[in-house]
Amino acid sequence: MKEIPSPQRYPNSPPRRFLGIHPRLSSQPGNPAALSLSFLIWLISGMTRAILMTPILGRQGRGVASCWLISMRVLLLSTPHPLEESPLPPLSLSYLAGVLAEEGIEVKILDFLVTHYDPRKLRRELEDYRPQLVGATCVTLNYPIARRMLKVCKALYPHIFTVIGGPHVTFALEETLLQSPWIDAIVIGEGERTLVELARAVEEDKDIHEVPGIAFADGGMVVKTPPRTPIENLDQLPLPARELLPMARYRALGAPCTVITSRGCPFSCIFCSGRRMFGPKVRFRSSGLVVDEIEKLQRDFGLAKVNIVDDTFTLNHNHTRAVCEEMLRRNLKLKWSVFARVDRISEDLAQLMNRAGCEWVLFGVESADEGILKTIRKGITPEGVRRGVKIAYEAGINVFNSFILGLPGESPETAQKSLAFGDELYHQYGAKYGFHMLSPLPGTEIYERAKDYGIRILSRNWARYNANEPITETPTMSTEMVEEAMSFYNRGIEAAWDDIKQRAKDGDAGCAEIIEGKERNEFVWALFQGDIIEKVGGMASAAILNQGNAESELGRRVSQKLGIDIALGKRRIGELIARGTLQLNSKGNGLRWQWTDTQKLKLASEATWRDPSLRSGRQA
Repeated sequence: MKEIPSPQRYPNSPPRRFLGIHPRLSSQPGNPAALSLSFLIWLISGMTRAILMTPILGRQGRGVASCWLISMRVLLLSTPHPLEESPLPPLSLSYLAGVLAEEGIEVKILDFLVTHYDPRKLRRELEDYRPQLVGATCVTLNYPIARRMLKVCKALYPHIFTVIGGPHVTFALEETLLQSPWIDAIVIGEGERTLVELARAVEEDKDIHEVPGIAFADGGMVVKTPPRTPIENLDQLPLPARELLPMARYRALGAPCTVITSRGCPFSCIFCSGRRMFGPKVRFRSSGLVVDEIEKLQRDFGLAKVNIVDDTFTLNHNHTRAVCEEMLRRNLKLKWSVFARVDRISEDLAQLMNRAGCEWVLFGVESADEGILKTIRKGITPEGVRRGVKIAYEAGINVFNSFILGLPGESPETAQKSLAFGDELYHQYGAKYGFHMLSPLPGTEIYERAKDYGIRILSRNWARYNANEPITETPTMSTEMVEEAMSFYNRGIEAAWDDIKQRAKDGDAGCAEIIEGKERNEFVWALFQGDIIEKVGGMASAAILNQGNAESELGRRVSQKLGIDIALGKRRIGELIARGTLQLNSKGNGLRWQWTDTQKLKLASEATWRDPSLRSGRQA
């Protein structure tokens, strides 16, 4: 890899011409010649998409900053996730979309997290939207599908500028660019400012060597431009553009939104890349803006749950208190969860968090063996874990403890010690716990120095890096041993589910609610993955079919498609309609059931928000 300290011409960069309009002409504000040329080409080509003179809004309070011809369109791809875990609205893409829109760049998000991915869908979107730049973000697990999606884009429209970002590609630059020649650039680390500058460079046919914080291939070599300084004041960022996401689908799953109150991590755990991705210095958002965002989520989308996904929300107690006190001051009625460290929580802080609505805290315990904890530089002890879990428990906060099997020094004895420790904390404090297998991700010290830590990495198939199958072994812990330890844990999970089912049969309302929620989400997920509503949602005209009959007919068709009991299918569909996530709309000469448009969902939620009596206990 070579570093380019000063701008140089990128010889492989073709002039960025789209629809025959050169960006240097079409992007000039108010250029009448450009407008007439654009209009002429639009007429000749028979395109259905008009080129609009659109007002570009500045930051809040500044009013209309300027008005120009939009010539730059960006399409952001939310990559499918191959696990069955419930997806959350993509936060990073929402932030990227927010800054692009604020800078006057037209942007759209195509979200494949909550819909079945088919390359034909992507091609149709490309043909309709005609973006000049397509970007995707990914973690290691879904990197393979992200690169395939960008290959589809480049194959259909070779002049589309393709960009990828996220923790995996940030730390696997050479492999990404040299093995995927259809990817034009990588955005390294924190991406908001970089993507805006790169989009402008592509739009104006400027030299991308001048854009800090990117990497690209040039003549078989990987070029890395100078690093970009992290955003010091996070309050300068606009709120994430969640209005561009299919929020009705997430609401149908009961999924919470993710929110950050800070970026950066001062700790040095060898299995995590967070410190390198966002820097060791923690930058905090102001408590007022954080709670503005949370309140907006309640008002716009009727959400009643939020996940705060800082690396450790309780790092700075003053900051944590400020956020909690602002929530209490506004009397927000919602539940939220956080990631935290067992050594960064106190009795008074936990009690305040609980009063402000904190329902769950997730602690990264990793192992019960002190030697392993020292090796991975976790900075905690088993006794410290007991103390932190006890504090949260006594404050009324539910606890989830996360463990990793296969860390350096792991053996059947240490694995058994961790399994027993998780069980101890569950029986003593009701703390739930989960085990995953070590996946040494690019960017982590354990990946880059695997041999030094006695770790043998058995696979570079990134799709297997799901933390649910063994891809490493230690001298004292083979893959078979890891699988045996995981099977012991999985048998415990199965036994716990059997117990919940039995309690539900015996009349336990809480257990019945858990099962009902799981079955409801499985139903919704089946609708997404099979594109069921899209396939069977067409109805007869309104003249011969009323709303009630249309709802009944949809339930019947869905039940038949999924092979489930008709009464159950009708009930599930009725629930989705009652929650406002499915709507019957006019389509041609008939009607069609569709997932509710985000703007309509937002308007309905705002109407409810205006009635104070309806604000409490709202369901996401």
